[in-house]
Amino acid sequence: MTDDRQDNSAPPIDRLIDAMLDMVARDGWSAITRDSVALQAGMAVSEVYGLCADRGQLLDAYARRVDVAACADAEPGLDAAVRYDELLDILMRRFELLQVHRDAVVRLIREVPGAPRTLLARLPQSQRSFAFLAAAAGYPHKGLPGVIFAKALSAVWLATQRDWLRDDTPDLSVTMASLDRNLRRAIDLVGPLLRLGNSGTRSAAQ
Repeated sequence: MTDDRQDNSAPPIDRLIDAMLDMVARDGWSAITRDSVALQAGMAVSEVYGLCADRGQLLDAYARRVDVAACADAEPGLDAAVRYDELLDILMRRFELLQVHRDAVVRLIREVPGAPRTLLARLPQSQRSFAFLAAAAGYPHKGLPGVIFAKALSAVWLATQRDWLRDDTPDLSVTMASLDRNLRRAIDLVGPLLRLGNSGTRSAAQ
């Protein structure tokens, strides 16, 4: 479900993001242009241009908003087990935040790959996102170790996303089990390479 009413008290970039998500849920990604989102948000095109040059940058802005919210209460772990639990919590909060606009996000996942230029242009933001999430939990996020770890998290996310798309449980328990399983496997794989030590686990999902 979407709500066409826009909160004019919200920061301009949030008004644009929310307008874009409402439009995607209703009409799909192909209907999105920078100008149409400006109209939906009740903003002048010139004002919108100062915030984003094209519609793809709205996806980047949405990703950053979700990342910041997911890490709002995060603290880098001092040992392997705490770091693992913190990262698991961050990634799960990210899915919970996407759940708020589930209809739009599902359409984006299915339709943006049909716009290869838009998809490829999002890859740098994806790398930045997972490096940001890693840093919030206390994992490597700079240099070659950071690149490796961010790519591992990207793989974890994509594998878990498939289960999130079919998860109709009220508490996203299917997603949680999948995330725990996939994250543990990734940490076990890259941990020795990056000298992360034992990952530690929280849940019993296998």
